Amino acid sequence: MTDAVLADLPGYGYAAVPKQDKIRWQQVMANYLVTRENLVGIVLLCDPRHGLTELDEILLDVIRPRVEAGLKFLVLLTKADKLTRAEGAKVLSIVRLQAGGGEVKLFSALKKQGVDEASQLLWQWAHPAGAATATPAPPETPAPEGETDA
Repeated sequence: MTDAVLADLPGYGYAAVPKQDKIRWQQVMANYLVTRENLVGIVLLCDPRHGLTELDEILLDVIRPRVEAGLKFLVLLTKADKLTRAEGAKVLSIVRLQAGGGEVKLFSALKKQGVDEASQLLWQWAHPAGAATATPAPPETPAPEGETDA
């Protein structure tokens, strides 16, 4: 039995394609995120040195009603190892305001910053309190990349 499925939606931030293609990709993603009934949560990866893009902002507007209705939402600010402590605190503050109720965390795969925290959060999303589970505790490391709906 599968506990959860992760779906990696196409990235659009720095793809070398025309803006129209990025907008079309975003429309497909937005449709999926708005209509997928069994969707439990969304994780948006963002480079904190660039902040949320215009397309990220549009996506946030699209999912905001679902987040307000209880859909889990996490912004992982990747490459946090490239920020000073003060820069990290500042970008956390700004993105928390923009995230509209979602969680925001600094993350660095290189320095393992936020890896366990993100892993535990995704585990909790897939195994809400009170639900019967086959595994008693969250894994120590995140699951390998693959298809997921969390």
